[in-house]
Amino acid sequence: MSGRREQSSVDRKSGEQANKTPAGHGQRAHGYRSTQKRKRRILDVVRVLVVLIVVVITVVPILWIILSGFKSQGECLHNPPIWIPRNPSWANYQDMWTDGGALSLKNSLIVTVGGTLVAVLGGVLVAYSISRFRTGGQHLANWVLSVKFLPPIAFAIPIATMYRVLHLIDTHFGLILVYGAFNLPFVVWTMKGFMDEVPRQLDESAMIDGCTRIGVMWRIVLPLSAPGLVSATLLTFIFIWSEYLFALVLGQNELFTVPVRLSSYYSQAEGWVCAPQAALATLAILPMIAMAFIGQRFIVRAMTFGAVKQ
Repeated sequence: MSGRREQSSVDRKSGEQANKTPAGHGQRAHGYRSTQKRKRRILDVVRVLVVLIVVVITVVPILWIILSGFKSQGECLHNPPIWIPRNPSWANYQDMWTDGGALSLKNSLIVTVGGTLVAVLGGVLVAYSISRFRTGGQHLANWVLSVKFLPPIAFAIPIATMYRVLHLIDTHFGLILVYGAFNLPFVVWTMKGFMDEVPRQLDESAMIDGCTRIGVMWRIVLPLSAPGLVSATLLTFIFIWSEYLFALVLGQNELFTVPVRLSSYYSQAEGWVCAPQAALATLAILPMIAMAFIGQRFIVRAMTFGAVKQ
C-alpha cells in the first residue's frame, strides 16, 4: 500500500511539472519576443537619426549656397549668418554671367562631354578586348588600373611641359585628351565586370548567324551591359565636371572651367566675392544633381557590383 501511495504521489508531481512546463516556455518566449521588438525599435530609431544627420550634413550646405546666390555681398559676409535674403535679387546671376561665368560653363561643358566620350568609347573597346580575348594576359588590366593609384599632380607638370611644345595649352582638345586618358581606367574596370557577366555562348551563337565581332559587341554585349555603361558614363561626367588641377595647369588664360572660375572669386585686392560665387556654384551643381538622380539606380549597382555572389 505504501508503495502504491508513493507511486501515485510521484505521478501527480510529474503531471504537475508537465502542466507547468509549457506555461514556463510560453512566458520565456513572450519575454524574448518583447526584447527583440524593443531592440528593433531602438535600431529603427538609430537608423532614422543617422539618416537625418546625413541629410542635414548634405542638404544644408547646398541650401546655403542656393540662398547665398540671392543675397547681397553684405548679407553673405554678415556675422551672425543671415539665412533668408531680405531682398532676393537675380543681380548676382547677371553679374556672374557677364563676368566670365557663361564662358566657364561653356568650357566645362565642352571638355566634360568630349572627355566623357573619349573615356567611354575607348574604355568600352579596351574592356571588351580584355574580357573576351584576355588581351595583355593577366597584367594589362592591373596596369590600366594602376594609373589611378598615382596622384594627378605627378603627371601635371610633365604633361604641361609636353603640351607647351605641342601648343596644346589653353585648348579644349588638350584637356579632352587628358580627361579621357585619366578616366579610361575607371570605365575599363566598370565595363569589364559587366561584360564578364555576359555568357560567351551568346557571342558564339551570334557569330554563327553571321554577326561580326563589332556587331556582337554592339548588338549583344553592350545592351546586356547597359547598367554598367550608364553608370560609367554618368560618373565619368561627374568626375570631369568637378576636376580642378588639370584645368588650372593646362588652361592658363583663355580656357578656364567652372572650378577654376570659382576659385578666382577670392583675391587679396577684392577679398571674398561670395555672392556671385554662390550663383555660379548653384549653376555648377545642377548638372551633377541631375546626373545623380537620373542614374542613381545604375550607379548603386555599379558601385556594389561583385559584393554579393549569386
